Amino acid sequence: MTLLLIRPLVRAIDWIPLVWAAAFATGLVVLIGSIERPLPTCDALPLLRMSAGILGAAAGFSLVDPMAYGTAPVPSPRWLRMWLRTALAAGTALGLWGAGFVIATLYLPHGSRLLVGDVTLEAAVCVLTGLSGAAVAVRIRPGHGRSAALLGAAVQSTLLVITLFLTADLWLWPLQSDLRWPGAHQAWLGLLPLPLACLAVAHRDLAGGTRQRPGNISSRTLMERFI
Repeated sequence: MTLLLIRPLVRAIDWIPLVWAAAFATGLVVLIGSIERPLPTCDALPLLRMSAGILGAAAGFSLVDPMAYGTAPVPSPRWLRMWLRTALAAGTALGLWGAGFVIATLYLPHGSRLLVGDVTLEAAVCVLTGLSGAAVAVRIRPGHGRSAALLGAAVQSTLLVITLFLTADLWLWPLQSDLRWPGAHQAWLGLLPLPLACLAVAHRDLAGGTRQRPGNISSRTLMERFI
């Protein structure tokens, strides 16, 4: 069933917000990189962090699932559809962020580099935070569509802004030359399970939801219902 759902879900997901977010984030990297060339790591890092936040917020729109609040029986459980949407959205957002990362490295001074693993960890947490905020909003307000996803983006933005006011000991956004870099990324690693746990709770089937047993329908019917 999972394989049967992937193609129709790719067609059903609203990719437009993510495309616009990627265009804006990548364009910003190219613009700043072209102006400052070479682009120092102290400027590249904030650009990549901002890109991760923007892409995470936009990815949340991929979780709007009209089938979750319809009255007609559906051929698959909500949790399966939502996890597949999450995987598709997160993979696409991180892939687009990775493209921006590669572009940013092209503008770095000779001999400079970004710590790929640590910076990618930050991006993953930011993207998953955006998705978890949207997942909670979509679950609480399933019939509100894009407005629910927008609420999730607002929650993510609020959480990211709060981190800007943390004390020095809890600072999550050090530069690579900062002695706090290793400790900050241990904190990032510790934060990673939180949005995943939030997604697990938000993606549960809705109480009283209706669903047809998959064994009672053909694969053709399954495709038609998602298309």
